Parts: sequence; C-alpha cells; structure tokens
Amino acid sequence: MARPKKKPLQLVNAPEQFEKDKEFGLTAMQAGFVWYYTEGACGQTEAARRAGYEFPAVAANKMLNGKDYPKVTKAIRVRQDELAEKYAITPQKTGTMLWKITEDAYENGQFNAAVSAIKELNQLAGLSVSRSQNININANLDTMSKDEIKDRLSKLLGVDTETYSNKDM
Repeated sequence: MARPKKKPLQLVNAPEQFEKDKEFGLTAMQAGFVWYYTEGACGQTEAARRAGYEFPAVAANKMLNGKDYPKVTKAIRVRQDELAEKYAITPQKTGTMLWKITEDAYENGQFNAAVSAIKELNQLAGLSVSRSQNININANLDTMSKDEIKDRLSKLLGVDTETYSNKDM
C-alpha cells in the first residue's frame, strides 16, 4: 500500500475568490491564474489547476504563449514587475533595515547585535573594507633547503631576501 501524498506547504494565503480584473479585462479564472502564477509559488500547470481549469497544462500553455490571451501575459508581466520592485534589495532599503535593527537592538540592551548591524552599515557605505588574501604555495618543503625556501617566499611575497632575520627561520 502506498503512502498517502502530503499536502504541499502553502507559502502564501490565496484569496477565497477571485473577481474579474477590469484593468486588464480578465475573467475571474484568468485573474486567479495570474495570482497563483506570480504569487502562489507554483509552476504554470499548478497555477492553472488551482485557478480551476479543467485541463490545466493546456490552459497554462495557451495563457502564456502570448497569442491566445495577450491580456493574461501582460497582467503577469505587470505583476512580476510590481513584485520585483516591492522586494528588490537596494542599498537604501538595506541601510534603513540595518539602522532600524541597530536602534531596536540598542534599546533592548543587545549591544553585540547593534555593533554587528553598525559594522554592516559601515561596509554598505564603503567606510570599512574587509580584505583577505590567500596564497597557494605548491612546494614540498621537505625537499627544499633553507635558501630555496627563502628565495621562494621572497618571490611570492615580493620581499627582499635580506629582510629575513635568523628568527624567521
């Protein structure tokens, strides 16, 4: 006996009923398809299924081909642009959020969080720069003499061999 299928997790709450979209001239089912396709976190066939179409794969293909239902594709494009603008990550939005986090953390006595948010703000503003450098050395130190190691290090680091003292070795 097969295990029963799990109901998929709903990421967003869909409206109970969709109404005709007068702006784009869409029917209630087309408006439902547009909503599920753009905000329902599902693919085109599933969006058509949830909107109530009898043959969801065929309906979804027709609505998205741009020829049969151009108003639907236009409504989808407009809605996707609105969502992209709403959820876009911009330096201004990020800075505002970090500043609010800083203030809230400071007021609640969470000083480490406030300091971390200020560090992030400084990096966002370009006031502090984090630099790291990795040097990949492909050498077998067991077979190299002291002088060969000194020469190799001076080439890699761009340092004169005379700057090494006996303490460095």
